[in-house]
Amino acid sequence: MKTTIRTLALLLAALTLTLCFAACGSSSKGLVFTVNDVDLVVGEPSANVLDKLGKWISMNSSDSCGGFSGKDYIYSYSGYRVSTTPAKNGDIICKIELTDDSVKTPEGLYIGMARADAEAAMKGFNSVAVGDNLVYTADSVKLQVVFRDGVITGLMYVAA
Repeated sequence: MKTTIRTLALLLAALTLTLCFAACGSSSKGLVFTVNDVDLVVGEPSANVLDKLGKWISMNSSDSCGGFSGKDYIYSYSGYRVSTTPAKNGDIICKIELTDDSVKTPEGLYIGMARADAEAAMKGFNSVAVGDNLVYTADSVKLQVVFRDGVITGLMYVAA
């Protein structure tokens, strides 16, 4: 009887630790791109964020095909692009793409970073290999990391 109780207590302790470590993983961190102290989150309203980012370098638009009438926009800034699309309550951020090594993700990823360093920086996030690439998911956001010859050539935040 004492052995059974001790075994159950150990299993309960192990389960508790597992749940604690899982809670410290990706779902508590989230995947947010921060630039110039402005947080950009896929799926969030874009108006206030775009105002805080300041003047873009270029902007392209097209008719939206996402189910809501309006325009899709791509705003290009130095080192990254922000794409928006119409939603029920106004435009939302639908994609954030890093375009060169002048900006980094909050975890430290950047274009040109070695794969091993990227994997170490993203420890604690859920990942799935897609070919040679990795997709990290937290909450409702995916960070797609594209590799070529062992270095990052693309970084893109999209909806999960």
